[in-house]
Amino acid sequence: MNTLFAYLFLMNPFLGAVSELTINLEGVKIGFYVNKTHSGTMSGFKATIIFDANDLANSSISGTVDAKTINTDNPKRDGHLQSPEYLDVAKYPTMAFKSNSVAVDGEGYVMKGLMTIKDVEREESISFSYADKLFKGTSTISMSYYNIGDYAKKSPEETEVKISFAVPVM
Repeated sequence: MNTLFAYLFLMNPFLGAVSELTINLEGVKIGFYVNKTHSGTMSGFKATIIFDANDLANSSISGTVDAKTINTDNPKRDGHLQSPEYLDVAKYPTMAFKSNSVAVDGEGYVMKGLMTIKDVEREESISFSYADKLFKGTSTISMSYYNIGDYAKKSPEETEVKISFAVPVM
């Protein structure tokens, strides 16, 4: 009997440990919508997801997308967005997010953390759900805060971009 207690005592930290989830990269979808006039997608998603709905204090999500993969179905526009005037993908090849908290929000969750676009880092919130091994989420950010082209000269309300994503895990 003492052996069983010793085993449970030693294994307990591992039994309740939050572990990193494996992403099914083929199923990842990232979209964006600019002022309901333009939309597009991005790819090249890389992330580390440590998530346990029963242990949100030890959950974290961080990831990047490849800025060179921006696709609005208009090659001329894509090239313009990749230029130094806008995203400057030669100098800043990725956009990133790293959570610093994950909490329950209604029937889903919200993570707060730092979004990095170009050389600007700002706190943003991303709402998401997790069910059937699929993370789905949205966030609205204002591009004027990130010094991007004409957006930098406009009010934040005029430069809102809605981001949506679906990230399946195995």
